[in-house]
Amino acid sequence: METYQEINTNNSFIYFMTERDLFGYPCGPYVKIGLVKGNNDGRSSFERRKEHQTGNPREIIVEAEVETHAQVSTLESLVHQRLAKYRIHGEWFNYGEDGIQPYIELTKKINEDLEGQIKDHLLINQYLLIEDNGEELKASSEAKDIHHELLEAKKEIIKIKNEKDLAKLKLRSFDKSFYRDIEGICFYEKIKPQEKFDKVNFKKDHPDIFEELSVEVITPNFTIKKDLKNKKSEEVIKLEELIEGQKFIKEDSFELINRNKDLIKIHARWLDAHVELQPFELKKKLLENKLKVLVGENQGIKNICSWKRKTKKQITKNDLLKFDPELAKKYISIGESQIRFKVNDYRPYHFK
Repeated sequence: METYQEINTNNSFIYFMTERDLFGYPCGPYVKIGLVKGNNDGRSSFERRKEHQTGNPREIIVEAEVETHAQVSTLESLVHQRLAKYRIHGEWFNYGEDGIQPYIELTKKINEDLEGQIKDHLLINQYLLIEDNGEELKASSEAKDIHHELLEAKKEIIKIKNEKDLAKLKLRSFDKSFYRDIEGICFYEKIKPQEKFDKVNFKKDHPDIFEELSVEVITPNFTIKKDLKNKKSEEVIKLEELIEGQKFIKEDSFELINRNKDLIKIHARWLDAHVELQPFELKKKLLENKLKVLVGENQGIKNICSWKRKTKKQITKNDLLKFDPELAKKYISIGESQIRFKVNDYRPYHFK
């Protein structure tokens, strides 16, 4: 279900920590950018510093912190994405000759955008609790302007995502015959099979039990009218076809190959696109929220958007397991294990 966090009444922070060696050894131009979630105990960045200090021979220094009333985990994620090209690993980033101040200013700017949406989120949360009234509003000039701006943002998102996807396919198809991990750049991983609950057939076979256990929820569906569609390039299609023919060198084995200049260049382009997406994706979300506020209790805005919210009865796997474990097992199956390809959203090596 679509939900939004309300205003954070407790202090939450993004902190910036560096290290200082007490014996004069060089530490490198690295900064840790992490979060402290607000709580009633008033936990601070300095309390977080104490936790990191344990087991670290260097002194950890809190250089700065940015307070937020928005969802701090979202702010942290967006900052990390924006700084992906300088990410060494985890929450550690290389700040280079410019120091950490540009990172602090970037965090403040992203936080300003997020906090600017809090009022819209509160309104949207209220509308998510009720069904729409089935009516469609006439498009105002404001709605038309937002719609136009949203489509422009989505146009950029499609363009950048295509570049990112192409770079990913090039990395994945570097060895045309076999699945290959590339040192420091990308890797395959096997995902454990997931349980699947066949809700459709259970409802059909046991309507009485479904009625007894199910609960009513509002299911929202937001769509943009006159939306943009993406078309795959011939290069992408050919690479996808090539990948379909790849095999394991050994059963379930992903052998590692060394990176080279060509692979580093492709990874750099993937990281560039990953970074470039962030402001456009944030803008897209902001504009969609503005349209939802304009829609309000209604179903949508003519030729602009639709935001349908209808009551639907749902049942969960856990509810059925508690009611009748043996019956539940008949509708729970184990899917097949999946192979997932991931590109590192950081660079544990130096771009030459």
